[in-house]
Amino acid sequence: MVFLGPSLPQHQAKDLLDAMYRPPAQRGDIYRALQDGYSIIVLIDGEFHGCPSVWQREIADAMAEGAVVHGASSMGALRAAELHTFGMIGHGRIFEWYRDGIITSDDEVALTYTPAADGYRQLSEPLVNIRATLAAAVPDLISEAERDLLIEGARAAYFPERSFEALLAAGTVAQWPADRRTALEGFLSTKRIDQKRDDAVAALTAVAREGARPSRPGTSPSAGLPPSSRLLWVGVRLAEEGFGPLVDPGRPAFAERLGMSTEEVATLRNEVSAQFFVCDWARANGITASTDDLSLARATAPATTNLVEARREALLTERALVIAAERARAGKTSVDVRRSIILDWASANGIEHDSFKGDSLVDWIVESGPGHFGYWWFFDAEFVFALQLLGRAMALSGPRP
Repeated sequence: MVFLGPSLPQHQAKDLLDAMYRPPAQRGDIYRALQDGYSIIVLIDGEFHGCPSVWQREIADAMAEGAVVHGASSMGALRAAELHTFGMIGHGRIFEWYRDGIITSDDEVALTYTPAADGYRQLSEPLVNIRATLAAAVPDLISEAERDLLIEGARAAYFPERSFEALLAAGTVAQWPADRRTALEGFLSTKRIDQKRDDAVAALTAVAREGARPSRPGTSPSAGLPPSSRLLWVGVRLAEEGFGPLVDPGRPAFAERLGMSTEEVATLRNEVSAQFFVCDWARANGITASTDDLSLARATAPATTNLVEARREALLTERALVIAAERARAGKTSVDVRRSIILDWASANGIEHDSFKGDSLVDWIVESGPGHFGYWWFFDAEFVFALQLLGRAMALSGPRP
């Protein structure tokens, strides 16, 4: 998945990297890319004004869950400089400038441009392009001191008003002899450096050549935690940030793509919901899973999935804890044992209902789900985790750029 706008025409980008291309990213778009199953994300262009910009947190969440995120040229270079120590991969000269503190302001890469229907034509010149072009004019046409004065003048202008024409009309250049002004004008028109374009080309070429380079290991804040405690980076994050509703818990979007029926989704929902309550009861009663329990859990899941290892082990540990709880309760595994555990959980937590008793109370608890009782638990996320563990989600979130 590539977020691209004015930095490089899309038809040229597609010659470099065969991928899905979307417009400049806004806040929430990284979560949406994850929700659509993309695990290689290239951020080049992003919105700066008129709508919220891509949030560092959504990029960090994506990397924590195993996605490979590249950045270059514009918003991508800025975010890569901020997050390269956490695993985001930066490309190009602009990224290096930000990373090394040579430039620090967001408006260095900002510009105005036409809508997508008109090809994202640039209506102003980004300061990074002015910097690169003027640097190339030293020492043949201008001195380093003159370069710095010209850059400072461009930086003082509001970013929509920056252009090489404005640079030539500035007081500094206006005082030069005519031959010097003409020489600089010719240089700017024939040897202009489009640094944002060059960096976009470098990033797409590198991704096409290298493929999915793994994120920096050990950066996941959710590694080793039970799935119910993990931060949800898909629909829940979008909803919390105000950029979209939660996926209908009755039939998550992924189910449509997998051809799952409503009944299949409901069955899986009840399974993962019941597992949560059994595990919560087990922890409250000091029950732990043995290596044999973990071996039994592993036997129920394929050896190869699209899960990162830490996530897979955490999910298997949850399943092993269910096995341990059922064994501790009755010495065997059965649905009836699981129901009795959930009834005990309800009693210990003061959960009751005027209309439901016994099995009907268990059904109501499981169908209501942990979230109903105040737990940080979302079926949208648990649904995807379960499908991944079972190897059924390989087609949804394989390494696609």
